[in-house]
Amino acid sequence: MADEQSPANEQQLHDESPRDVVMVRVGIDVGNTAIKVVTEFSATDETMQRNKTRGPQLRSISLRDPEWITKCVEHLQTLAEQVAACESRDCESVCYDVRVASVNRGSAEPLVVALDEAFFQCIRVRFVTHEDVSMPIDVNFPERVGIDRLLGAEAAFRRHTAPLIVVDAGTTVTVDFVSAEGVFRGGAILPGLEMQTAALAAGTDALPKLDWASHRCREMPEGPGRDTVAAMRLGVLASVAGAVERLLRIYGGAATLVVTGGDAGCLVDALPAECDAVEEPHLVAQALLDLMLHD
Repeated sequence: MADEQSPANEQQLHDESPRDVVMVRVGIDVGNTAIKVVTEFSATDETMQRNKTRGPQLRSISLRDPEWITKCVEHLQTLAEQVAACESRDCESVCYDVRVASVNRGSAEPLVVALDEAFFQCIRVRFVTHEDVSMPIDVNFPERVGIDRLLGAEAAFRRHTAPLIVVDAGTTVTVDFVSAEGVFRGGAILPGLEMQTAALAAGTDALPKLDWASHRCREMPEGPGRDTVAAMRLGVLASVAGAVERLLRIYGGAATLVVTGGDAGCLVDALPAECDAVEEPHLVAQALLDLMLHD
């Protein structure tokens, strides 16, 4: 799977005049447990008046769903119909400029193949690499830093006052530091909420596997857990929140704390109010749109 679009697709996109094509910008963040698809299109002034929801739209799809690739393709097909209706065009006039950031190539590559097959005449898809990141990277092995960490750090730097501590709470939890000058200085990696509870369930006979989505994870217990599930929730949330608090002190303390990722809400509510955490759940996906706007 090549990182760049095929020459045929490139020619097709360039053969159309800007007035003939409605270009939809698509950012796809492929993680270990889910993909996030963020879309935005450039509308005419008239359309902008008619369509009040023209801003970035985000869809999250679990990789546990066996139909996740189909759902992603259908999501973009539905979007094409909506955009075409807004612009009084047919669906063939809607084209896609797609950027993919992935820490999971095994899922990203078949997705890109499916997108090429579904929209082959009017799509260009490119994987985002370290070369797309303008932020200086001051670590021992810059090429080994996950692209999601770098994109999240860069997007946070564009939106918030530095220095920054950027926490991405997903399958793993990364806690990264960005200096006042906008330099990525590295960080820490620890198991995420679901990974910790899955390890507890796998390593014991009696502890259950905890589904964070169905157990009101944003309600941090105020005292000792009074049943097994409550005790597990409290232990895991306290371990991650406590690690973030400790790392805040190690990194120097005085920094804007930005929390992103699928478990951002759980973690923000578990942190003490004095941390003044800012919840930005979709930073990586937004960073992909930023890249296209600056191309």
